[in-house]
Amino acid sequence: MISTGLQKLDDFLSGGIPNGVITDIYGASGTGKTQLLFQICINAIKNGGNVLYQDTTGSFRPERILEIQKQQNLTFDILEKITVSRITNTSEQIKSIDIMNASNFSLIVIDNITDLFSYEYSKDDKIFAKNSIFVKYIHNLSLVAINKKIPVIITNMIRNIDGMEMENMRTAIDPFTHIKIKLTKTSSKFHAEIKWLLHQIQFYYKIIPAGLSDYPEDI
Repeated sequence: MISTGLQKLDDFLSGGIPNGVITDIYGASGTGKTQLLFQICINAIKNGGNVLYQDTTGSFRPERILEIQKQQNLTFDILEKITVSRITNTSEQIKSIDIMNASNFSLIVIDNITDLFSYEYSKDDKIFAKNSIFVKYIHNLSLVAINKKIPVIITNMIRNIDGMEMENMRTAIDPFTHIKIKLTKTSSKFHAEIKWLLHQIQFYYKIIPAGLSDYPEDI
């Protein structure tokens, strides 16, 4: 189990991100999805773990990892324990399942899981193929989490459909994700909504140099 760095979220999850399941962090750009990933990665490494970080959008920022490390006064080399894999197409993303099965990472993160699929299969006549291929891929990803007994954390984006904000490829993702963390931004605060085992909570958070943090009045 890995602490998220957010006390209210950890309490709700009975201590943090559990092994053997896929945790889905989704929301609009600028809500802190990648930052939350970074601090979970750091907490995993503090526990002695090693991380596979798959980056499909080029958003991995080692300098942000180092900033969080400095804020936490950590003296060991965090980046040495993170294997960063830049994924540039869906074929690479699908084949990476073999790498996961052959490796001994204690945490796997994928930032962003649907971006390349939506780009490569953007035409209407490819929607069925996109969903079919993606469902098989995320099913195999869930088997990695189960068989290796490790956490898998993904991020995903929001799409605006008929004036409503919805998670991209939600119907394909939902059957395989056990914890859903939706991050949004209101006019003055960041807001989180978490669903797990038919239960859910909501709380506000802030983004500071040390990462995502609870509002003291919400704890």
